[in-house]
Amino acid sequence: MVELRGCLFEGLKKLVVGVDGSEAANFAAEAALRIAKACGAVVDVVCVVEVPVIAGEIWESLSQVIGVLEARADEVIRGIKEKGEGFGVECRGVRYTGEFAHEYIIEEARRDLAGLIVIGKKGAMLGAVGRKVIGESPCEVLVIPAGARFYLDRILIATDGSVYSRVAAERGLEVAKRVGCEVVVVSVAKNEVNLRFAEENVKEVVERAEGMGLKVEGVVMQGEPFEKIVEVADKKAVDLIVMGRLGRTGFEKIFVGSVAERVIGFSGRPVLIVPKK
Repeated sequence: MVELRGCLFEGLKKLVVGVDGSEAANFAAEAALRIAKACGAVVDVVCVVEVPVIAGEIWESLSQVIGVLEARADEVIRGIKEKGEGFGVECRGVRYTGEFAHEYIIEEARRDLAGLIVIGKKGAMLGAVGRKVIGESPCEVLVIPAGARFYLDRILIATDGSVYSRVAAERGLEVAKRVGCEVVVVSVAKNEVNLRFAEENVKEVVERAEGMGLKVEGVVMQGEPFEKIVEVADKKAVDLIVMGRLGRTGFEKIFVGSVAERVIGFSGRPVLIVPKK
């Protein structure tokens, strides 16, 4: 197994990984453990038994079923904690039972002042829990698709010139510097009129990367932003895509339908979503 060459973020001591026993969650847990090992961090493993609102009215009749689900959740947590021992990483497991899984994951991150939340992506599109975690998270969220191994030899930073993408670009460059990887910077213009602006966006980040001593390549594309970002990520064989939570037309905490959500949905590569600080 190729280890990370350094810790992603300075001062990363705690991270949260949301699990549910699925294949995607297992890949997310492995990524979390590898990051924690590189950083000397603690991993909070959160597994939520989701109970629909109506269940409160018929709780007694469902108590046996819920008990089985809770036992399975505890087993999932135990399995990841055992895997953590193999990595030499301390894992603290916690199981919740309630209506909204994302709230427990976010609350755990807030309570422990976690610097990163790691979640898996089960299918072609991000699920409702994942969207809500990203939309409301107080920290970066790393999305790991099922089947994706977390290595960092080359990362892609997507920029649109917004304050959100500038924050994401700084975070992406920080990661690249700390782990010693190459950087690809891409900006996409929807039409020819905006090409000059896209070029300026790329130039700004490229110059910043060069000033940090990083090996960097700039790419300007024209077309649908999420399609071109995924296209460049595949062509350049990047290991991670770094994006801001919102773009130039975003509103605080809104994520559904964003370019970032579509990139996550259509790419089979890990994506780091950076909130505006």
